[in-house]
Amino acid sequence: MKYDSDNQRVHRISSVIKKEVAQIIQNEINDPRIKEVVVTEVQMSKDLKHARVFFIIFNQRNKNKEDIESLTKTINSSKLFFKKKLSKNSNLRSVPNLRFIYDNTESKAFELEELIKKSLN
Repeated sequence: MKYDSDNQRVHRISSVIKKEVAQIIQNEINDPRIKEVVVTEVQMSKDLKHARVFFIIFNQRNKNKEDIESLTKTINSSKLFFKKKLSKNSNLRSVPNLRFIYDNTESKAFELEELIKKSLN
């Protein structure tokens, strides 16, 4: 039974972090490159000390691999800013260390869809 309550807590905290990070990006970031970021998922470690924040880039079809890597480095270099804002804006006891990771699921799905279209023609 303890596992279920721990799992619910991890899920609840990850959803709070997802919502807060999205609001920080939308309202408090001035860098136009980071403004294009959309948070897709947050995965917490079991001890709640680390969070992996997965993101996609709005209008990513125009982005090449170097742009995506550059944006990932940029947003990861500002993770202390995000942590500070999270501690201020949320009621979490301790804010986890954040790591931003580009979520390539959408681009992989687009590539797969293109392959399917080509094979049907």
